[in-house]
Amino acid sequence: MDLLPHLIWAAVVTYAVIRVADTLTLFAPDRTMHQPSDPIEVPEDLVALAMTEQEAWAQEETIRAIRERYESLKDWQLVRAAFGIGRRD
Repeated sequence: MDLLPHLIWAAVVTYAVIRVADTLTLFAPDRTMHQPSDPIEVPEDLVALAMTEQEAWAQEETIRAIRERYESLKDWQLVRAAFGIGRRD
């Protein structure tokens, strides 16, 4: 009879830990969003556009912006239009 309160408290603590862990996962950052599985290969004309920047950091940022635009549009022609390059068929 003396063991029953200890078992109940152990169950309550276990339940509370599981609930808190589930709640914390809702606020954890999504790591898959920041780590692309395959780097997107950027076409040469868009790479050339990025290389027109003078600073290395600006070139990297332009390539990153091109990749992000492609992820949202899924069409290189639309990306070219967004960056001011004519259509290439």
